[in-house]
Amino acid sequence: MSFDRLPQGRPALMWESLASGAAVCQLCFRSCKPAPGQRGFCQVRLNNAGQLVTLNYGYTGAISLDPVEKKPLYHFFPASLTFSVGAPGCNLACLGCQNHDLSRPGQDYFGQASPSDIISQLGSLARQRGAKSFSMTYSEPTVFYEYALDLGLEAAKNGLPVIWVTNGSMNPDILAKLNLAAMNIDLKGFTEDFYRQVTSGSLAQVLTNIEKALSLGIWVEVTTLLIPGLNDSQTDLTNLARFLASLSPDLPWHISRFFPRHRQRDIPPTPVSSLLLAREIGRREGLKYVYLGNLQGQDFSDTFCPSCGKRLVGRDGYAISLNLLAESGACPKCQTPIPGRWT
Repeated sequence: MSFDRLPQGRPALMWESLASGAAVCQLCFRSCKPAPGQRGFCQVRLNNAGQLVTLNYGYTGAISLDPVEKKPLYHFFPASLTFSVGAPGCNLACLGCQNHDLSRPGQDYFGQASPSDIISQLGSLARQRGAKSFSMTYSEPTVFYEYALDLGLEAAKNGLPVIWVTNGSMNPDILAKLNLAAMNIDLKGFTEDFYRQVTSGSLAQVLTNIEKALSLGIWVEVTTLLIPGLNDSQTDLTNLARFLASLSPDLPWHISRFFPRHRQRDIPPTPVSSLLLAREIGRREGLKYVYLGNLQGQDFSDTFCPSCGKRLVGRDGYAISLNLLAESGACPKCQTPIPGRWT
């Protein structure tokens, strides 16, 4: 089912009406005000005769059983699987979007299932195969908030900690309502110009939400896709790493290699030298755990003890070759606790 043929929907949360008949959506930084018959930027929230409705409740565009390292989360139950679901829609329009068929789809491939069916049937099968968590991912969970909220409640009832993989552009008020165990938040760059031109988003909103998530005790890891010539200057990377380190030097930072896709097919892949420089900058600014993604070889994705240097978790792509943190979450050589969720 394509966007054009989504149903009339069900009542949305997080909105208020205006005297003009417009509906003010309060889910994210955009505060869209669709008039009757119009949709918000995400295309999945509609003003239906003065009432805001969500069009994507119950519709899934992707369901899979993934390594949790794919999210990426490296300090959250390494070597475990996470039951992953995505629904259509997004509140950004990234030029290099890797899931644009789901965020702005046009083909018929949405399935429909209730939260209880998803968790009790497919979730039960996922747990039998080793899943230890439930992830809302692939698209932007904010724009299927009502569905995500109910999915999260069902997952928690069934003993599956809930993960969001997100662009971080939501209204921060919703974070406390989600009962999240972990988040991977995209910090796509470190200037408002970059966010406006490349993602149509807001840097300030993402920074606010990273801080908010940490204050709520959610385990947070941050990902930056390094795009040549756009967000890879030493100044931007230094400012970004300095910001993360000011929140916590224990905050894992994933720096991912860009490959041409969607509307950025004319940009070459990120040079390995740029990734190595970004890692050096992150470490120099005080971050203890800096990882390089979309790049195989050497120790790019391994976890080392920041005190004695011992290799604690070895990774080859999404496969775990070594995990010395499963028992206590501490370095077995020097007993330094390693922040994360290990057992």
